[in-house]
Amino acid sequence: MENALVVSAGCLGMVIALIHGYLGETRVVRAAKGLSESQLRVLQAVMFLSATYWFIGGAVLAVAPVFLTANQQFIAAIVVGAMYLTGAIGNAWATRGRHIGWVLLTLAVVLAWGGALAIARSGP
Repeated sequence: MENALVVSAGCLGMVIALIHGYLGETRVVRAAKGLSESQLRVLQAVMFLSATYWFIGGAVLAVAPVFLTANQQFIAAIVVGAMYLTGAIGNAWATRGRHIGWVLLTLAVVLAWGGALAIARSGP
């Protein structure tokens, strides 16, 4: 069960990242008006890098049961879950809770940390 939770968290994280990257570029960056060239580059970098980090974290979780030991899976799930949690908190704060992103990232955190807890309970 712990593998399914960790893999589910990873797949969800990758889907969130792909959607975030696409919508961020097409709906946010391209629609940004009145920004200087450097401000636009910073906005684009923030959108791209957050999506990239979420995707990489998701990929680590998705392949964890195949390539990592139980202890390594536990650590990966805790670390990636914490990364997703910071994104969820930032999103909820910045949008005052009016954006689905924080809910989806929180779900990924629950799955990742639930998997970590199940791994810890299963023992060595």
